[in-house]
Amino acid sequence: MKEMIFWGATGQAKVLRECMKDSGLKLVALFDNNENLVSPFADIPLYFGEKGFENWLEKKQPKDPLGLLVAIGGFKGKDRVGIQEYLISRGLAPLIAKHSTAFVADNVEIGVGSQILAHSSVCVETVVGRSCIINTSASVDHECHLHDGVHVGPGAHLAGCVEVGRYASIGTGAVILPRVRIGEGAIVGAGAVVVKNVLPYSVVIGNPAHVLKEIKSE
Repeated sequence: MKEMIFWGATGQAKVLRECMKDSGLKLVALFDNNENLVSPFADIPLYFGEKGFENWLEKKQPKDPLGLLVAIGGFKGKDRVGIQEYLISRGLAPLIAKHSTAFVADNVEIGVGSQILAHSSVCVETVVGRSCIINTSASVDHECHLHDGVHVGPGAHLAGCVEVGRYASIGTGAVILPRVRIGEGAIVGAGAVVVKNVLPYSVVIGNPAHVLKEIKSE
């Protein structure tokens, strides 16, 4: 494998390109569903949607497998997982992004497509699912379990034995106390301190965190 593509052409693409600069892989194309965007890189073309991808792939006809990363941050974990599955079905190989300044314990399990960003920590016996993001300076302590599509925001801290359901999002600077479970699709607001379990598809804020509202599952 010599080349890779990103799906997503905003700030997360910039972060991932820097993160992957020593990977030995060349970024050759970007893709996004938003046709109002322009490429954030003067040297990398941007194409739109599945049609744009299919046309590009047909012309490219790569001899070697292409690597892929889905550069979509925030609370769109379900989108990350879905786009990754589509690209895998078209023969691309999902990568794992790990910044050189991140600490990851030797026995951590990391699913394909996940992104461990600058100055973050992932500690012993933690399991990270597919297409997760552990963002800048976040920490995930021992024996946590992050299911597919989770986003741990910049500077957030998960204590030991925390479980985070798929597609959930932990906001910037939030703190999750030990053995708490964050339900599927839940959103923990920035700076929240979570002291008890959070129900699926709910939004919690504050210290101690309380329910602000419920959101619809898709």
